[in-house]
Amino acid sequence: MARQKRSTSSTNHFAAKRVDGTSYHPDAFENYLAVYASDGIRFSAGTLVLFFLNVFLLIPVFSIPFQSLYAYILLPPLAVMNLWAIALIVAPRRLQLNYVLFRGVFGIVCSLGFMIIVQKFAYGMLALTTPWYAIGSFAVYGFALYQYARFHLRKLQQSPHRPKAGAGSRMPVATLTMLTGAGYLVANLSLAFVTQQTVAVVLMCVYIMLAFVVFHFIMDVHRYYWLRRVLHAPKETTTHKAQNS
Repeated sequence: MARQKRSTSSTNHFAAKRVDGTSYHPDAFENYLAVYASDGIRFSAGTLVLFFLNVFLLIPVFSIPFQSLYAYILLPPLAVMNLWAIALIVAPRRLQLNYVLFRGVFGIVCSLGFMIIVQKFAYGMLALTTPWYAIGSFAVYGFALYQYARFHLRKLQQSPHRPKAGAGSRMPVATLTMLTGAGYLVANLSLAFVTQQTVAVVLMCVYIMLAFVVFHFIMDVHRYYWLRRVLHAPKETTTHKAQNS
């Protein structure tokens, strides 16, 4: 799941044009507006969806005890992601920019899908009855995602060549995000002391960890938004000049 190498030739094409009105550092923003190399799209799309997403979601969805609610929720987005991955495998060069959006949507489906599977483990295997576990787990998840996105966007406002000594101001946000995830894991591990379903608790912790790990994929939705704006910026500028003349 390592981040795929970005295309240097395509990067210059997209990143050379800056959109005014942002608070992002020019150099950091230029590095951020990069598409991924088309040579690796086939392997990456196939690995992320056809292997990773399918295996980690389909197996627990159809495992005992089978509950149709989780299948109805997860199978439609899984089908869409599989068709999308096949399209990228067939035409990676044509869909090179679209692949950035694909990674973002993959992160959303994957992360939320893992959290939904955690609910199945909690209510189907551990036989929890209180709705507060689901409410609390998604509240913690939303808080952690918000902190991660905030940390990610703050980095775009700083120079990529900033001295390491200046990184201290960013640490509280990153630390808070990590502590949130760690606290959530500890809370779930504590369930092992009040139930005999140790395997279910371990699986819950693994899926929670994976749900937090794929946060970086979700941020590609933000990257795609700015890439699209940059691509349309020259046309908007040209039209504006023509109207003024």
